[in-house]
Amino acid sequence: MFFYYITQKDIKNAAKLFAKKSINICKAQIASSQTSTNSKNFVIMATHKSYFDIFCIEYLFFNTHIIWFAKKELFHIPIFGHILKKTGALSIDRGSTIKSALALRKLLKERKDNVAFAIFPYGTRKHIKAFKSGGIYFAKKLKLPIIPVKIEGSENVMPPGKITIQENQKVKIKIYDKINPDLEVDKIESTLKKLI
Repeated sequence: MFFYYITQKDIKNAAKLFAKKSINICKAQIASSQTSTNSKNFVIMATHKSYFDIFCIEYLFFNTHIIWFAKKELFHIPIFGHILKKTGALSIDRGSTIKSALALRKLLKERKDNVAFAIFPYGTRKHIKAFKSGGIYFAKKLKLPIIPVKIEGSENVMPPGKITIQENQKVKIKIYDKINPDLEVDKIESTLKKLI
């Protein structure tokens, strides 16, 4: 990642190249099916069982500038944290609802254009049953369609809690049709839970 960071003038492009290279290094077999988003701006809500999920999303949405929602602790990691800031990632403070709300307010005020926002509604890789609906409210506030992304097998490439990488693993990814943000929150949440 540091190599791409120092050799690429555009940090966003560096992130894309790093994602593609990481997939190649892991020799992962990516099998994907997707539909056209037909939108310049949208919210990606995806499965999260491994750090490899990030590479998959960056790879599949290669021509899209993605702004990630990331927990604040990740911004303290040397080099990686600085790269997160440079790519425009949004820091979320799970211990302070007010701070998170202020960060979202700042983002809304800046009115980002031609970008996608990526959110893992289950929060962490280990607790996959605790669905968080904040991303839905965010999408409704910006009136952006939600693109559900289901990722299966990423945990076999980069197992959570381990520093090992398993090569030649198959990762299946399904990108579903967009969900209209005008629907009721409960309807959107139930649909997302069924899909991802």
